[in-house]
Amino acid sequence: MVSVIIPVYNAEKTLARAIKSVLNQDFVSQLIIVNDASTDHSLSIIAFFRTTYFFPNGTIKLDLRSLDDNKGVSAARNVGLEWVTSPLVSFLDADDEYLPGRFYECVLQLIENKDIEGIYSPVQIKYEGISAMENHQKMSNEKEIIGDIGELNNRLFSNFFGCSGKYFLLSGLLIRRKSILNIGFFDPDYAYCQDTDWLLRIISTLALLPSKSKDPLVIIWRHADNRILDGSAASVFRYALLKKWLPYVLTRKDFTFKEKLFFINSLLVNPKKLGRHKIFKILTAFEMCIRNPRILSWLIKQ
Repeated sequence: MVSVIIPVYNAEKTLARAIKSVLNQDFVSQLIIVNDASTDHSLSIIAFFRTTYFFPNGTIKLDLRSLDDNKGVSAARNVGLEWVTSPLVSFLDADDEYLPGRFYECVLQLIENKDIEGIYSPVQIKYEGISAMENHQKMSNEKEIIGDIGELNNRLFSNFFGCSGKYFLLSGLLIRRKSILNIGFFDPDYAYCQDTDWLLRIISTLALLPSKSKDPLVIIWRHADNRILDGSAASVFRYALLKKWLPYVLTRKDFTFKEKLFFINSLLVNPKKLGRHKIFKILTAFEMCIRNPRILSWLIKQ
């Protein structure tokens, strides 16, 4: 009933933990592992699990797909989506893990609510050592539990862009396969923020419900060398994401004034321009209003 997609790139230290966490889950019928041209022992680990835990008539079918060149996580997930055979889909990164009972309540909710396209659940942030915690906390004030928000569907979009901290992560989502076919796959042009862009497309289009479970169902492991710690690179893609979504944001009426200010202020700092003095923000604001004259009216309307 559930297909799980794991993109893998040089994940030999954590991959076994991720796969093990999938094996004991109720409702999982397919595990799709996409090897994104790993150069470590990831393929050997997958081969071990294939011969030890997966059998022709087993409960879970293992599908392994390999890319000849390293194309990035979006391309790997897209390859996985092409091979999904189950009506429900979930994602797991190779360095994270599902907790027991990950899908039980969520699957039942989707069975009971035919008009709902997906269920989002809380995830827990954990750190692989003190240095990982220190490095990540320098970047952001990320909460330990993310996604335990119980937010109404019409507020999810503004919360993703606002400063409320009420959002969920990709691995916390269980979604119908047919819904993915309607909104499209991940954008491979985004080296960062690809999850956010895809989730914004989902919550701006589809009806979702929060999980009945208030406890985290996934562990997200943060490491000392995570890619997201490259703040300069990530900020460029985040800025591109904000600009991409600006026209649609201006049509929304659910942003609070505080959220509007937060969104506009984020657009005033262009990471490609070295100067961050007030004069640059003023010039950027002037240019943005010329190109998007609806900004001022959107900002002041309540």
